[in-house]
Amino acid sequence: MRLRPDQLASHLQRSGLAPIYFVSGDEPLQKLESIDQIRIAARAHGYEERLVFNVDKSFDWNSINEASANLSLFSSRRIIELRMASPKPGKEGGKVLFEYTEQLNEDNLLIISSDKLDKAAQNNKWVKAVEKVGALIQVWPVNPAQLPGWIQTRLQSKQKRITQDAARLIALRVEGNLLAAQQEIDKLILLIDKDSIDIEDVIAAVADSSRYDVFDLIESAFLGDTDRTLHMLQGLRSEGTEPMALFGAWMWEFRRLCSIKHQQEAGASLEGLYKSYRIWDQKKRPMNAVLQRHSCKSFDHLLKFCATIDRTLKSSRRDQAWDQFNALLLAIAGANTYKLQLT
Repeated sequence: MRLRPDQLASHLQRSGLAPIYFVSGDEPLQKLESIDQIRIAARAHGYEERLVFNVDKSFDWNSINEASANLSLFSSRRIIELRMASPKPGKEGGKVLFEYTEQLNEDNLLIISSDKLDKAAQNNKWVKAVEKVGALIQVWPVNPAQLPGWIQTRLQSKQKRITQDAARLIALRVEGNLLAAQQEIDKLILLIDKDSIDIEDVIAAVADSSRYDVFDLIESAFLGDTDRTLHMLQGLRSEGTEPMALFGAWMWEFRRLCSIKHQQEAGASLEGLYKSYRIWDQKKRPMNAVLQRHSCKSFDHLLKFCATIDRTLKSSRRDQAWDQFNALLLAIAGANTYKLQLT
């Protein structure tokens, strides 16, 4: 079966424990909370011992077989946790995990965790077997538009209400970091001794713990969201991001964008180009927006400005590159590109 993280609690209460759970995703808070819920339910069902295996290149997959087969000295039931960075355990690991699904031991509960499970990995034989006998839980990041609602729901579960403006302010300050958002929620519950929280309460209590990602910044500029783009750029600068690293990520994405635009204007199918450049559905909206906004001519002008930034980064004036990034991203988001100074 497949479950969303928000379905897990009712599943555990209604259906009891499945023999295997596979929790995958790149968002740490929801992944950790899902695993914690399974552990708590397992302890309530008498699973008292816990074995943890961290998979690396030298991992011996026979350890899983041995843990499953050997009787515990301390408990009649135990949790076996298998922590994988990649959802692709290789031929040997896949074989062991598939065989595990065919020889289930009711005294063992297997919890597998990994980074995001892509479409190709979902078709692996062992994953399908786990989904058949157990539960597959895929954790997805909460996007910026959803974050205020996520914060309100969290506080409601603690018998607190929060105004929409106050939730938006928290979302702005902790953007991209659910762990930080949860910490701020916990802080508000402790500090605010009333049922309803407003924006003044948040201003007084919430620290600015934003975390920004370079590729999220680029996507925001592609979408034309100037306020969010500039806020994220300032956040990256405040966090001490190396400007050369930001420029390198930008140039990788921008060269790809320029290539797509030139081929599109030459008559190539945009859907065909997306497939060729491996741009999946969730990335098409920002790509469509920026391609509609700019022509090959404006991209060529922006590329020349990128050369200006490159010279700045390699000079004694490298701190000035942040102001140039500011101008570049505004231009990408829709400002007049011809105001950029090519010096």
